[in-house]
Amino acid sequence: MTDARPLIAISAYWRAASFGPWRDMPTTLAPQGYVVGVQEAGGIALLVPPDDAVVADPSPVLDAVDGLLLVGGDDIEPAQYGAEPHPLTDPPNRRRDASELALLRGAVQRGMPVLGVCRGFQLLNVVYGGDLAQHLDDAVDGAEHRPELGTFGRHPVDVTGGQLRELVGPKVDIVHSHHHQGLGRVGEGLVVTAHAPDGTIEAVEDPAKTFCLGVLWHPEEDPTGLGAPLFQALVTRAREYRDVRVPG
Repeated sequence: MTDARPLIAISAYWRAASFGPWRDMPTTLAPQGYVVGVQEAGGIALLVPPDDAVVADPSPVLDAVDGLLLVGGDDIEPAQYGAEPHPLTDPPNRRRDASELALLRGAVQRGMPVLGVCRGFQLLNVVYGGDLAQHLDDAVDGAEHRPELGTFGRHPVDVTGGQLRELVGPKVDIVHSHHHQGLGRVGEGLVVTAHAPDGTIEAVEDPAKTFCLGVLWHPEEDPTGLGAPLFQALVTRAREYRDVRVPG
């Protein structure tokens, strides 16, 4: 066993951003809460931007890291799960979809620890053969999940089982949500382990894997508080994965 901190790949946005003297500068970025969550849990965070080379072969990235964290962001293109786009589905970000799907499929195949957040939770379901409900307002009051663009909803989550219940207990009193999509058909091999009060699926995991968990809410909004157990579990499992893969 080595004391070196495990390396966690964090999927990154690639989009225009404004900061300092820059306006609409093409930028690779991720919300700092993901980085803080990984660092506070004892890991090293490595941002991985969308990359055609990763689509062609994710192995160089996956060979170098010990865990994968897929962050929130744009809606997944419905063609990825065999559907036509809803009028309110985001325009496709095919480069990001392709890169993250390649990383996730490779990580799942290897048994690498995976944590998916919001979009990452949805990607996990797609990789396992499931699909998405493209607009929650078609079935429930979506204001609880996303009051308006740029504003987090806050609501409780009931946890029904799996590793998630071991990590956070039977209920999380307040989670931060910012999404208008959820799961439709759950992918084969995944188990639902949490719901919102309106019945929206809030977590899935693969019980056949050491750690393969997706949550619809945003733990990075409280990375050292309510979100900390998820980041800690990812980093702990990543360290174990690294030590088995490279004994020392």
